[in-house]
Amino acid sequence: MKLAFAGTPGFAATVLRGILDSEHEVGLVISQPDRPRGRGRKVTRSPVAELATEAGLPLKQPARISEVADEISTHDALVVAAYGQILRADTLYAARLGAWNVHASILPRYRGAAPIERTIMAGERETGVSFMQMDAGLDTGPFALQLRTPIPPEMTGGELTDTLARLGAKAVVEGMSKLSKNSLTLIEQDSERATYAPKLGNEERVIKWGENVQNVHDLVRALTPHIGARAHHPDWSGPVKVLRSRISEKNVRNQDPGSILPANDRIMVACGEGILEILELQTPGSKVLSAVDFLRGRRLEGSFSP
Repeated sequence: MKLAFAGTPGFAATVLRGILDSEHEVGLVISQPDRPRGRGRKVTRSPVAELATEAGLPLKQPARISEVADEISTHDALVVAAYGQILRADTLYAARLGAWNVHASILPRYRGAAPIERTIMAGERETGVSFMQMDAGLDTGPFALQLRTPIPPEMTGGELTDTLARLGAKAVVEGMSKLSKNSLTLIEQDSERATYAPKLGNEERVIKWGENVQNVHDLVRALTPHIGARAHHPDWSGPVKVLRSRISEKNVRNQDPGSILPANDRIMVACGEGILEILELQTPGSKVLSAVDFLRGRRLEGSFSP
C-alpha cells in the first residue's frame, strides 16, 4: 500500500515509525506547521515532521490539510494519527481507499482530543486503540480493529501514551495489510454508549484538594509529564506542578484539604478524604525535583489552595 500519513505529536511519530518498518510505503507526510513551544517559545518542528525529515520523506506542513488534498489523492489511503485538525470531505475521500484513523481509546468511549488523560482521570483499568474508517463526525466512523491493554494503578499519561502508540502502530500496519487484501471487516459504533474526551481546560488542570485522594492521584498521573497537575501555594506567585504522587496509607482527621502535614523528608497533603504524598514537583522557574531533593535545606509549610 502506498500511504499518505498525517500526524503531529510523539504518539503519531511512533505510529509513523511502525509503518516505515512495515511492507507499506509512505509517499507523503503531513504535519502541523512549526510553532513556538516551551518556556523559551522557540519555533520547533513537530515530532512527526522531525521523523519525516530524518527519513527523507516528502513533508508538507499546510495551515489546512485540505490544501494538499490533490497530493493525497495519488495514494491508496490516508492514515491519520493525532493530526490536530478535523478533516473535511475533500480530504476524507481524496485517497482511493479513504482516510483511516488510529484513536487512543476503545471506541465509542472517549471520543475526542484527550482520551488518554481522561481515561486515567476516570480511574479506568483498561484501555486500548481503535483503528477506524474516518467519516465527517468526531471519531464516529466504523472500526476495524481494537487492541486492548491494562492500565497499571501507577501508570502516568506519558507512559500510557507510549504504550498506546506502539499498539497503534501495530493496528495500522495490520489494518492496512487487510485493507490491501480486501479482508477488512468494519463494525459500526454503538453511539448510545459513546462518551467524550474534550481537550482539558485550564481549570481542570488544577488540583482540587477537597476531592478524594484517589481522584487527586489519578489527575496527577494523567497529566504527567506533558502537562502537569497544578497546585497553588502562597510561597509562589505561579502554579506548582505536581508530577509524581502516591496514596498514603496514613489517614488524618480534622485537617483542611490542602494542608501540608508534618513529615520528615516527605511532602504529605491532606485531601477531602485521605492523604496524598507528593514524590516529584516543579516550582515556577525551577527544574523538576524529587520531594527529598526539594526539601534539602528548605521547608514546605502551610497549605495549598483547596
